[in-house]
Amino acid sequence: MVSIIEDNQHTALNLQELISKSPDFRFLKHYPDSQKAIEGIPEDIPDIVILDIGLPGKSGLECLKELKEKTPNTKYVIFTVFEDEEKIVEAIQGGVSGYLLKDTSPELFLAELKVIVLGGAPLTPRIADKIIREFTKKEETQNPPIQNTLGLTKRQLQILNFVALGMTVADIADELDISGHTVSRHIEKIYKKMEVHSKSEAIIRGRRMGIIRDVPGYP
Repeated sequence: MVSIIEDNQHTALNLQELISKSPDFRFLKHYPDSQKAIEGIPEDIPDIVILDIGLPGKSGLECLKELKEKTPNTKYVIFTVFEDEEKIVEAIQGGVSGYLLKDTSPELFLAELKVIVLGGAPLTPRIADKIIREFTKKEETQNPPIQNTLGLTKRQLQILNFVALGMTVADIADELDISGHTVSRHIEKIYKKMEVHSKSEAIIRGRRMGIIRDVPGYP
């Protein structure tokens, strides 16, 4: 079940229609501002919440912080026009499961929601590139490189590298000739071993550790 926090009625209706027509998702509720969402979502908890950043009253990021505390098992996806690094960093640190821009096509949007259901953390490509480079730069400055002492298997290292290359669960499954479910299970184990909660965090830590270099063609 998917709920929406969006003050723009036109955008909200488009999202509601898109989700309602998809056989993979069910629309639950729409909240026009943060306060109504903070009051309503804990009473009617969805699996996924799509929220804008520029909301009236409390911002989407402030709303995210409060809702994550009240509904820790719900996955939150930022859907916004903002792509400045400060907001992206704050959203990722706040625990979002994805960060998508409003120019994302309907087909890609639904595909990314499916990635979230499978345990992934989608980012619009240009957002992913921008934030991963920024995080990597900060990590390299603040922390010395550390060795791979996480106990990742050869297959898990391989999948981590494919994730870093921007491959989807389906792409990785095709490449390795295994099921998408198996890939998702490996990704869950990778996150657990690396003590991270999103794709971007895993890539950042993997690059700092020097373990994202095992796929031919990786720079």
